Amino acid sequence: MTTVQAFHKNGDSVALRHYESTLGKLYRKAFNDRPEKSIRVRVLVASATVWASLSLFLIGVSPVVPLMTIPAVILGHVVAVRAIRTRMPWISMLIAGTIVTAGVTMRFELVEALQGNRIPVANFLLIAGAASVFDARTRAGLYTQLVFSGLIMFFGAEKAFGTEFAGLLGGYMAIVVILLATAQYVDLTAGASVKGLNSRFGTVTYWTGAAVAVVLVSFFSFMILPWDTTQTPQAARMAFLPVNGQDSPLPPIDPQTAHNLVDEQARMRDGQVQIDPDLFASGNDRNGPTIARDLMGGSAGADADIRGIPLMGEIGGGDRIAYVRSVVASYWRGRVYDTFDAGANDGLGLWYSTADDDRRLGSLFSRSADGTESGRYLQTYFIQDDLGNTLLTGYEPLAIAVPRDNRGRLILSPGSTYQVVSKRPETDPDILRRDRTEWIGKEYGVIPPSFVELHHLTSALVDGAENDFDKASAIASYLQKLKYDDRSESPLESSTDLRRFVIGELPGSAIDFATAMTLMARAAGLQSRVATGYLPGEYNTYSGASKITPQDVHAWSEIYFSHAGWIPFDASTRPDLPTPADIEQAPPSGLSSLLDQRFGDSLAAAAGRTPAAVLKGFEFAVKNGISWGFFALIAVILGATLVWYLVYFNKRTVGRTIRFDYAAVNGDDRRAVIKAFRSVEKLLARHGFRRRMENESFREFAYAAQHSGVLANEQGASDLMWLADAASRAAFSATELAPDEATNANGRSDDLQSVMG
Repeated sequence: MTTVQAFHKNGDSVALRHYESTLGKLYRKAFNDRPEKSIRVRVLVASATVWASLSLFLIGVSPVVPLMTIPAVILGHVVAVRAIRTRMPWISMLIAGTIVTAGVTMRFELVEALQGNRIPVANFLLIAGAASVFDARTRAGLYTQLVFSGLIMFFGAEKAFGTEFAGLLGGYMAIVVILLATAQYVDLTAGASVKGLNSRFGTVTYWTGAAVAVVLVSFFSFMILPWDTTQTPQAARMAFLPVNGQDSPLPPIDPQTAHNLVDEQARMRDGQVQIDPDLFASGNDRNGPTIARDLMGGSAGADADIRGIPLMGEIGGGDRIAYVRSVVASYWRGRVYDTFDAGANDGLGLWYSTADDDRRLGSLFSRSADGTESGRYLQTYFIQDDLGNTLLTGYEPLAIAVPRDNRGRLILSPGSTYQVVSKRPETDPDILRRDRTEWIGKEYGVIPPSFVELHHLTSALVDGAENDFDKASAIASYLQKLKYDDRSESPLESSTDLRRFVIGELPGSAIDFATAMTLMARAAGLQSRVATGYLPGEYNTYSGASKITPQDVHAWSEIYFSHAGWIPFDASTRPDLPTPADIEQAPPSGLSSLLDQRFGDSLAAAAGRTPAAVLKGFEFAVKNGISWGFFALIAVILGATLVWYLVYFNKRTVGRTIRFDYAAVNGDDRRAVIKAFRSVEKLLARHGFRRRMENESFREFAYAAQHSGVLANEQGASDLMWLADAASRAAFSATELAPDEATNANGRSDDLQSVMG
């Protein structure tokens, strides 16, 4: 705010003071309402918007909106320049109509922001920015366009999965810095100046800081978007990989011993020795005969009519399946299968999904009772290939936000984005040993009757196990000694006879390991199933996203525990399986460290608590009005008195010090005159006279020095009074100084220096 006071003396108008705070100067410079006529500044602002649009296009976003808004932005600047001094109310109506129409038309796309896809929001900002540029007549309007384009860059960063976005972001920053430096140059050539920053170093420093400020404003606008804190992933990751049998406390059995056990069983069968149907039901008395009957194939014989979705070995045709951002690196589960048909697939067997998937997926932002806040984590999936209706999730998903059509059906296609909240799996062996498996359905306990030899092999493996987890670990530990068939066409296609595979005669693919683990777990009385999906993938430390490729397709087994739920077990000896050390050694991601920390979580929580807090405060005031009312009244009176004293009374105090801001004087000649007077001030101080006080005028100081006797002669007194008058004119007069006034002032100052020494 600028305050000017003046009084008339001897017919001359003398300005007393000219005040403006530093914040006021910055605000006036950035948000002035003067028309912006510089074509160079406008071209650079338009370039920033065009760069942001092209960045969206280059990272794979649909080009329709980005490319259509580029000519609209250019046309908008042309119209804004021509309408700088013309009243055109239809422009405001056009802008409002465009933004409202875009909001209504894109209402379903904007909802996708809640499903993890922020690109529709970026497209909406492009449309809103292109519309508002038609009325961008001032510098403030142009800076607003910068904020728009900065937001678009931040939103686009969420779909940037490689280091190429660093170049795009660097190019945008270069445009912003050049723009602000050009704006500074335009201001200087127009006669303006920036206090204390007229040097080259100061100018570069100031406008570099201004460029950073623009980016920070865009970043802050992005950060305050509210998201649930329990679902916001962090940049650092941890690994939740399946159990692989390394924690088994039971003595190991090698494949040769297993081969001998199977041969012995075959000889016993030839001698009419049969398997006791209750052999593996004795340890599961809570279910008893039902498990025994299913183990022997009573409900799933060779001729059973199996109805369900078969496990197919096809893999997506592209080189990328999806990108995933998650605080947890895990196997990404696609489908689960419960029923095994031993006679299908030319006798190699085939899995079917016949039971309903038990994933009860609620709203992403609902509070699920299936997992605590600390036990839930968020994954964001960016689909790159056609997966049909296969939905990738964590091990045990709790809630989901996925695109749907108007009938509520899933819409998953290349380019789709969705989010899943999953429960962190239990990985502590000691806790799992205290847990136990639970009977949840016959589909998860059936073994085809043609695999009876697996019973005796499993019995030998789990002999001595004290709990269900040790049983499963012992089976996985044995399978870890078998060979992996790295020549199979697909990890999801069985490559060998299962009977020969489990005794080590032939190598097997990932699905063979998963099948053996699942059927042998069922033989031990454990509810189990086969799961297919993908390995964690290749992690990019810059973008914080893992790239999932067709080479990452995999299969594993899951065993159900009463409290922990479905726990993954992977007995495969596939050579490229990740280890926790490999994943957790990856450094925290760069860009995701910024994108994943949203302060809007706490702001939204505070906003949600505000109405209740206000209501409670009102209820408290009503209930305690008699006892607290007098105290509140006294507090209000004291506060009002303090404000009145500080704001009003203190301003009216007689003799209040007025500080003159001489440093705000413009012009080299004016500065030279004041500098000459100040050199005389220092000279008088060295000869025993005081320095000029802050609230003392030049004339008052010169008059006091003249009568103090410090001056040697009348000529010196005359020179001092002349310098005082010249300094007053230089500091306060609105009229121009005489051409030789600065030279004359320096000469009189030198004369006083020579006379007084």
